[in-house]
Amino acid sequence: MNGFQKRNIAAIVFLSLGVLFCAHALWFYGAIGWDAVDDAYISYVYAQNALRGYGLTFNPSERVEGFSNFLWTAMMLPIVGAGWDVGRVSSALGVAFGIGTIALTIRFPKWLGLSSIVGWMAALFLVADGSFALWSVSGLETPMMAFLLTLGAMLYVREQGNKGTEGTWLPLSGIIFALAAMTRPEAAAVFGLTAAHQCAWRLLDERKFFTRGDLIRSASFVVVFVPYWLIRWRYYHSLLPNSFYAKVSVGGPIAQILRGWEHVQQFVNVHLGWLILVPALIALVVVSARYFGKRRERREIQQSFFGLTYFAAVIFFYGAYIVYVGGDWSVGRFFVPMLAFVYLMIAGGIVFAGQLVFANSKFEIRNSRLVDCVSGALGLVLALALWFSSALNGEYKIFIGGFDAALATHARITAGKWLKQNVPAGTWIAVDAAGQVPYFSELPTIDMFGINDLHIGRMPVANLGSGTPGHEKFDLGYIITRAPKYVIIYGTLFDSVTEYKRANVKWTDNPELERFLTIYERVVSH
Repeated sequence: MNGFQKRNIAAIVFLSLGVLFCAHALWFYGAIGWDAVDDAYISYVYAQNALRGYGLTFNPSERVEGFSNFLWTAMMLPIVGAGWDVGRVSSALGVAFGIGTIALTIRFPKWLGLSSIVGWMAALFLVADGSFALWSVSGLETPMMAFLLTLGAMLYVREQGNKGTEGTWLPLSGIIFALAAMTRPEAAAVFGLTAAHQCAWRLLDERKFFTRGDLIRSASFVVVFVPYWLIRWRYYHSLLPNSFYAKVSVGGPIAQILRGWEHVQQFVNVHLGWLILVPALIALVVVSARYFGKRRERREIQQSFFGLTYFAAVIFFYGAYIVYVGGDWSVGRFFVPMLAFVYLMIAGGIVFAGQLVFANSKFEIRNSRLVDCVSGALGLVLALALWFSSALNGEYKIFIGGFDAALATHARITAGKWLKQNVPAGTWIAVDAAGQVPYFSELPTIDMFGINDLHIGRMPVANLGSGTPGHEKFDLGYIITRAPKYVIIYGTLFDSVTEYKRANVKWTDNPELERFLTIYERVVSH
């Protein structure tokens, strides 16, 4: 088979994977109501106010950093400014970033010294993964973060392969990691981990701490990220976004840690359990044995050891980070940025296992094509099992089934539009979900769970970690004191609040929406 035929086959397979991924994502998109999730609209509110000249604020009179995805929020500015349907456009952008991550995953083995089948298998696993598909259409920054981290990692590994031509290349990975850190704050820690891994490799392989290229990589990160961070510090006067403080106790109380560990276990359980990581461990053991064996001088062995140890470090960091922050209200949102690394290691382990089975007494591969075919067949079976476990019994059953996401979307958008048409501009409202209702109503809003409110977001909670992440801080007295005209919430909490009564308004003709969302009106005192 000549090169032209191989390229045609590769293009057809990639197109097929793209179609499958889009179909998978579209299935989830319908399940969440053909729109972005509520949290995504928080960024759109900030973009909305910025375009009106109020600055990057949730309410015109308050400077609160209730988002942790600056670059994604900035990308929403032209979309909101053009009057486009920002929820649907951002979801389409997420799918594009998802396809970009799949494409990078396919290319990655070239820089790892591994067979190309590893990339194709890992890409197939991404396509089948329910968390990857769902959060690609969420309207959140998650798929963009996954793309930037995968791109930064690939450039980092590729730059290591170019170490012999230092001075003639620019380590672009530092810039990409800086953009990732402007998209999600934890990416700054990932870059710190990257620098530590590079230093450890230099000491192990070259007996020195760093090279000129390493310094350029770090300098490029600093040049891009530090000015941004200083500007946001000057604007918000906060070390971290308010959204972080509203969800996490910096001290890491035991309840928060235990909840985070339970969240990790839930994610692993809906991804076929801990046994799915066995191939990843095989990959790590094999490349380590080869590197520290007699064949460490071979370039492909160096590349494999360098890349897979880096993947293992990133995966461990992300797992520890998720445990520390107490997990998330979703099933797999926090895990999406590291999935490409996980699946590359799993695919690599499957291929390595095949090589060991089909090797001769000197551990030389007898038939690499046979290994690829058998590995690919196993990959197909595993991909089907992953879809059934992570998509059908995971995100769809737990996230969508546990909380009717489509109904929530329709109720909040309908209520927001009704408020826009029937309530005077400038009227204060309070909400429990701070995205769609504020965006469509265009009214100043009290976020009752504190993501966008300094008082609630910074209030101490002794047992933080015992409830739902991001929904544990609540100050009813403070909310009543601020006297919002309307309160729009899921459930009937304000039935017992004397200052409020159920609003006698007809905001929808759909009884299901009325049962889901309740609008309360402040009682006028005489």
